[in-house]
Amino acid sequence: MYIIRNAIKNLGRNKGRNILTATIIFAIILATAVSIIINTTTSTIIEDYKSRFGSKVNIEFDVLHPVPTDELDAVTVEQHREFAKSELLKSSSFRLRVYVIPKDLHSLDETETGGNSTVVGGQGQPKFREPAALLIGSSRKDISDDFAEGKRKIIQGKMYENKNECLISEQYAKLNNLSVGDVITLESEYVDDPRPEELVIAGIYGDKTTTENQMPYKSPLFNRGNEILAGFDDVCTMDLSETMVKMGFIDSEYILKEPSMIKAFEKEVRGKGLSKQYLVSTDESSYNKIVGPVIGLSKITNTFLFVVLALGSMILILLSVLSIRERKYEIGVLRAMGMKKLKVAFGLLTESIVITTLCLVLGLGIGSAVSQPMADSMLQNQIEIAAQNENTNANGGASTLDDIINPVKPLSEVSIQIDSTAVLKISVIALVLAGVSSLVGILYITKYEPIKILSERN
Repeated sequence: MYIIRNAIKNLGRNKGRNILTATIIFAIILATAVSIIINTTTSTIIEDYKSRFGSKVNIEFDVLHPVPTDELDAVTVEQHREFAKSELLKSSSFRLRVYVIPKDLHSLDETETGGNSTVVGGQGQPKFREPAALLIGSSRKDISDDFAEGKRKIIQGKMYENKNECLISEQYAKLNNLSVGDVITLESEYVDDPRPEELVIAGIYGDKTTTENQMPYKSPLFNRGNEILAGFDDVCTMDLSETMVKMGFIDSEYILKEPSMIKAFEKEVRGKGLSKQYLVSTDESSYNKIVGPVIGLSKITNTFLFVVLALGSMILILLSVLSIRERKYEIGVLRAMGMKKLKVAFGLLTESIVITTLCLVLGLGIGSAVSQPMADSMLQNQIEIAAQNENTNANGGASTLDDIINPVKPLSEVSIQIDSTAVLKISVIALVLAGVSSLVGILYITKYEPIKILSERN
C-alpha cells in the first residue's frame, strides 16, 4: 500500500515531467481511440455487406463468349422456379422489366424527347416507338428494396393482389389525373403489333428516391416516376412480355444460406439444365462499388494506428530514458534502504498506470465525440477518389441502361458507434503504453545494484 501511495505522491512532486508524459500518452490514446472506433464500425459494415453480397448469386449471360441469337439457350421461367427450390437458398425473387407505351397518357420528362411520337424503322424494318414507361413485374411480397427501406410507400389504395392490377407513382398519377380504380392501357413498342394490355390501378405510391440522369438530356426511361409495378406472374403471362420471356430477360436473385455454397449451387443448377452460356457468380462488382470507400477508410485508420503507436512508443521510451536519469538517486536510495527490485519497479509502473488511466478516460470521451466527423470527412474523400478512379477506368465508355436507371451508389455515410470490443482494444493498448513508458526505468533497476546507482549520482 505504501508503494502505491508513494507513487501517487511522486506524480505531484514531478509535475512538469509527468504533465509532458501525460500529454503524449493522451495524444496517443486519443488517436488510437479514434482509429479503433472507426475501424471497428467499418469492419462490422464490411463483414455485413461481404456476407450479403457474398451470398447473392448472379446468373448472367457470358458476354465474353457470345453465341448467335438463334443458338441462345435462354433460361425459362420454369427453370428459374426450379433453381429457387434448392435447399441451399435462404430466399429467391424474380423481376421482369418491359418497356411499354402507355396509351393516351403522358410520361414524365417526355417533352424533351417527343415521347410516344418518336417512330423509328421503315423500309422493310419493323416500326417502333420510343418507350415511355417501364412495366416491372416483381415476385417479392415487399416489391423491392425501395419499399422495404421506406423510400417508396403506398399512399393511396392498396397493394396489387389480382391479375391485371398495378401500382403507379404519385407524380405519374398527378400528370395524367389518374386515381385508384382507373384503367390504363399499355402497348408494345411496335407500331404494327401493339399487343394492348389493360391494367387497373390498385394503388399509388409516394417516391422519395432520386434518379441521377447521366445522359446529356432527360428521357422518360430515366425517370423512375414512370415505373408501373405489377406482379411477376402477371407480367410474365402478358403478350407484351412474350419476347422478353422467350429471350430470358428475367432478373433473378438467389440468396445462399452461406457464401461458401456457391460451387454446390452452381453444380445443382447445371444439373437442372442451366447452359454453359451462363455464368454463376456472386455480386462482387456491386459489393466493391458500395463498400469500396469504407474499405479504404478502414485501411487508412489501420495505417494511421500503426504509425501513431510506433512513433508514440519511441517517444515514450525516449522520455523514460530522460526521466530515469533524473531519478537515479531516488531509485538508489530506495534500493539502499532495502526495498526489493520488484517493489521499486511496481512503484514506477503504478505511476504510469495512474497517468495512463486518466488519459484513457479523457481519450475515450473525446475520441468517441470526434470519431464521427473525422470518419465523415475521410469517407467523403474516399468516395471522391473512387469516383475519379471509376471515371478513369471507364475511359469514356458508356454505362449500361441498368446502371443509368438504377445506379449502384457507394455508402455515403457510416454511423460511428463505440462498443465493448473497441473499449477493450483501446484499454489493452493503454496498458501496453503504461508498460512502455516505465520500461526503461524497470530495466535500469534490474541491471544496476544500489552502490553502482549512488556512485553515478554526479
